[in-house]
Amino acid sequence: ADREANAQPDLDFLTASPLGQAAFPLDDLHRVYAAGEQTRSSSSAPPPDDADVDMMADDADGDAEMADAAEDDDDDDDDPALRDAIAMSLSSGGAAATKKKQPEPPPEFNFVTALFFLTVRGVRLGLVAELARHQAEQEQLAHAARRLGHDDPHIVGAAAHGLAVEAMLFDDDLVDDALRFSAWTCRWLLRLPDDVLKKTPEHVLEDVATLPTVVARFRPDAVRRAEPLRDLLAVIARCLGRKDALVRSPHTRDKLCQALFECFLPPDARDHMVSSRPTRPRRGGRRSGWGADDDAEPYSEANVALLVSSASSATSPAVSVPMTTTTTTTSAPGSSSSSGTTGSSTSSERGGAVSVVDALAPALLWLFGDAERLGFYDATPARLRVAALVRQLWTAPAHRAAFRTLAVDRSAFVTFANGLLNETNRTIAAAIEKLPQIRDHQVRTGVLAVDRAADPELAALRDDYQAADQARRDELDQRFDEVERYLSGDLALCTETLSLVELLTSDAAVAAAFGLPELRSRLGGMLLSVMRSFTGRRSLHIKIESPEKYGFDPRDILTRVGRVVARFAKKSTGREDADDDGGGASAHFASALAASGFFDAQLLPKTAATLRKIRTLEPGDVDALDRLPPPPRGA
Repeated sequence: ADREANAQPDLDFLTASPLGQAAFPLDDLHRVYAAGEQTRSSSSAPPPDDADVDMMADDADGDAEMADAAEDDDDDDDDPALRDAIAMSLSSGGAAATKKKQPEPPPEFNFVTALFFLTVRGVRLGLVAELARHQAEQEQLAHAARRLGHDDPHIVGAAAHGLAVEAMLFDDDLVDDALRFSAWTCRWLLRLPDDVLKKTPEHVLEDVATLPTVVARFRPDAVRRAEPLRDLLAVIARCLGRKDALVRSPHTRDKLCQALFECFLPPDARDHMVSSRPTRPRRGGRRSGWGADDDAEPYSEANVALLVSSASSATSPAVSVPMTTTTTTTSAPGSSSSSGTTGSSTSSERGGAVSVVDALAPALLWLFGDAERLGFYDATPARLRVAALVRQLWTAPAHRAAFRTLAVDRSAFVTFANGLLNETNRTIAAAIEKLPQIRDHQVRTGVLAVDRAADPELAALRDDYQAADQARRDELDQRFDEVERYLSGDLALCTETLSLVELLTSDAAVAAAFGLPELRSRLGGMLLSVMRSFTGRRSLHIKIESPEKYGFDPRDILTRVGRVVARFAKKSTGREDADDDGGGASAHFASALAASGFFDAQLLPKTAATLRKIRTLEPGDVDALDRLPPPPRGA
């Protein structure tokens, strides 16, 4: 009886919500529990012998006499609660009495509803879990292959095992059915109002994003063969458009962003992420494992068009954002509500609809800063994905108008721009710190030759490495591998953030927002910091062998910075002469440069001379740097 009473509260979490009632009917739980108790009681108790029977009979007689005495003593007691408690303690049917007081089970859900939630749970524990495990294994294999070489026997064996696993996981019928069910789940999620969607287990959102994401990475032909992911795009826009109001976990939001990146971008927009994606030579439109051959990668043109042309009524999946707290049924899409549940709210109850165009642009800019909550290792790839998505949306006129609208929101744009500039400064500083370490190790190992007479310190590094024992060499090599790995990520993100600044400042309205008093001094400091690191004597310390191996292109970085400075220089020397509230703030760009701690009177002329030498910038832009007015005295 005690065990039964203690076990009953443990079932409450399954019966407290409609989701639990649908997935785990109360009657089945009680039936399974009762059967288990009966089995344990019948199998654990040994048959008593004769002496035990006599003893139990004597105990029963004693209990009966005690019960009679208790009844005689309580004849004059008018407390019914006390009498009931004594009767229950002396009764052998206490467990049965406890069962009688259990609440009535809720109404049963229909077959389709129960099957839907059971399938959601089954997909979570089965297919999605195996896909995530296989993806992690392939990413580890890609890293090991870059370190050991693709011909290493261990790498070849692991790759063969990965192919065998993929033959099972990516069966055509299984993948097609899984994508259809994922789309069905998205349609169900779109029917839920906000208060119910917030209570939905976040793994449901993760699964509808992870399933097409992994399939797009390993079998892009399957995504191209399937119906356009219109419902998934609507779910992503709805959830991310509300920032953290609907989805509290930053990792869940990142999975939604990964689905946008993998399923709705063409291959050329994902080129900068190829090194982190498991790829190997494909056959029949399949891509997985390691290697490189992205020229013939199949992708869904319909999904790409759905993202960039989502402003048109023909392809725009309007995202209904419920604004009421009306409880909806938890029944699956296409099934009727069971008795005892309230029906879903009507379209009039849900309020207006938010389009993908209105939701995605501000959501992506907010996600760039929100990536910090993912942790050190996950923040960099998350921001690279956001930068690629912003560049893709920038090509669509409707989405570009949404970016201009966001620039009008001063508080929101300042928050985003500060995060962008902070990340640019951080990655530049990290790259400048690691590049000399790469150079030093290249000198140690003889990869980079040095003039002993001109630079005896570097020559000494080579001598010390040759004289060191094997343990010391292994230690230095291991340290170099770690620095090399981090440098690639820092340089990639540095290039992407600078590219994002260059892209956004190409629009006059967004450039004016960067010229706000809160931002222009920080923007000027970031630009001068890059110039100072990539020109003059300091640039000699970051010269390495085979810079393309790490994604390091100093000419490209300096050209992007020069182009941004030239834009503000043209505005400063032009007719813009307005006040400080955004429109004419860029006229004070020279003062902002002078206020930076990185300012040097010779830095801009030196940068202009370097850009003329490498010829990567238009002559008019280089001339604008020369015409930049000198900062006022005391600035």
